[in-house]
Amino acid sequence: MKHLKTAVIGVGHLGRFHAQKYASLSDLQGIYDANPARAAEVAQELNCRVFASIPELLSSVEAISIATPTSTHHEVAESALRAGVHCLVEKPFTLNIQEADALIALAQEKQLVLGVGHIKRVHPAIRHLRQAGYGAPRYLEAERLAPFKPRSLDIDVIMDLMIHDLDLTLLLTGAEPVDVRAVGVAAVTDKADMANAWVTLNNGSVANLAASRVVREPARRLRIFWQDRYASVDFIQNTLHIYHRGEGAVPGIPGVRDEAIDLPKKDALAAEIEDFLTAVMQQSPVFCDGQAGRRVLAAALQVRSAVDEFLSRKQEK
Repeated sequence: MKHLKTAVIGVGHLGRFHAQKYASLSDLQGIYDANPARAAEVAQELNCRVFASIPELLSSVEAISIATPTSTHHEVAESALRAGVHCLVEKPFTLNIQEADALIALAQEKQLVLGVGHIKRVHPAIRHLRQAGYGAPRYLEAERLAPFKPRSLDIDVIMDLMIHDLDLTLLLTGAEPVDVRAVGVAAVTDKADMANAWVTLNNGSVANLAASRVVREPARRLRIFWQDRYASVDFIQNTLHIYHRGEGAVPGIPGVRDEAIDLPKKDALAAEIEDFLTAVMQQSPVFCDGQAGRRVLAAALQVRSAVDEFLSRKQEK
């Protein structure tokens, strides 16, 4: 992968980390950011070039990450794909389904890799559960809570945080939402900063998802229930426990066996980018393609619509 010419467009908080990984995994040609001072700072750190414009950058590379504000994802990715450049677009994929569809069609036309940065897919716990062959879970519940940070404020907490667990819900169930109910509150910004969603899928699975970006103590937990066991994932502690149902008077209580899975400590962003670059080199499937990014975007938009309806009803009272 070292011979692949790469770059990063947008080197804010997350984009800087993308650039660091590309510098170690590929031939990083340089970066571009709308803020020249930020671009110069990151370029100095990585000893790479600052491109004067996006067209200049695109003429010099084969693959890029796009870590700009969501409102610009479509415009930047469209320019890249038209220039024949493979793209890894940070989540959320685009602002709306129309933009997502346009990028998917263009990538297919140009035969280019189009990945979407749903990084939790490469977490060792999720990979273990997908390989275990347990089938679709019956119920999932997630908490994704974070202290307030003055970034990603162009999107609400659904697109910022909850979208991770929506993606894992669709991935692990292999199903699509048929009913979405949600509530939310704008606490600090003018968008929903806290939300809770109840999602019923077309295979009968149900997910209860909570997200907040205004709490003191962060939490990133996912619990997944099957007929005869459940899994508990703590993304912060990097732990996975699988509880197998016992055989007693009360099913599932006496004799429950706790199986602690030894997870490797892995740099998730490096794994995500390595997967993307491998897909570019081998023309193989990427860990999360445009269609998958579109599906979770559609689910997130359904949650947002339900939150908007809830807030509208509150205002009417």
